[in-house]
Amino acid sequence: MNYLLFPFRVIFKIYYLIVFVLSLIISYPIMYYLLSEPKRFPKAFTAMRIHAFFLLLFAGACLKVKGTAHIPQNGAYIICPNHSSYLDIFCLYIIFDNYFVFTGKKEIEKWPLFHIYYTSGMNILVDRENRTGAIKALKTISQEIDKGNPLVIFPEGTISKYAPKLAPFKSGAFAIAIQKQVPILPVTFVTNWKLLSRSGFWKGPAGPGIAEVVIHKPVLTTGLNKENLNQLKDEVKKIIDGTLLIC
Repeated sequence: MNYLLFPFRVIFKIYYLIVFVLSLIISYPIMYYLLSEPKRFPKAFTAMRIHAFFLLLFAGACLKVKGTAHIPQNGAYIICPNHSSYLDIFCLYIIFDNYFVFTGKKEIEKWPLFHIYYTSGMNILVDRENRTGAIKALKTISQEIDKGNPLVIFPEGTISKYAPKLAPFKSGAFAIAIQKQVPILPVTFVTNWKLLSRSGFWKGPAGPGIAEVVIHKPVLTTGLNKENLNQLKDEVKKIIDGTLLIC
């Protein structure tokens, strides 16, 4: 481990935190207006993509994507990526042109400024600790799929503390895919953990570089039932992890 890099990493993290917070403050009035009415959600999505572009730009992250031909051109599907860095969400907004819906953990509603992206109703918060809240979220997810909107669900639930090593996958994304008979699109963030990791303020990797992403072939769920859930989960995890192991 190169201890000479520690000061640079800390300075970079402080710099990027300032950039992120300032960007939220500057964009808040615009996003508040766009997210105040469901009819404006498509325009809000476009604004989020622009915001994400600048956040990647100021991070010095050069996006390199393989497998864009695997992205379905129509219909609902579940985008299922590993969660390795704070940059993952921004990358998804750049990679996918068409409107999609994010799912996130309930705790986000307590985050200053950022919460508006979820509490507005455009994206979906899932409360895993509350059965009633979880059922309500699943109903909303089902409605979005019926509209033909893709969904992003991080199967690890949060950023892995030991990225690039995957955290255990939760079953939610796979249960929904089977229930609605929609495909899962596995996505691997290969190098984002090196650019802005969660693993410690002092020692965690951080700095500009290549944000390499691999989009895999969709995994079909047609004909599967709840008995196939663990098999499907293991298959998708193996696909995502396979790219991490060879890179």
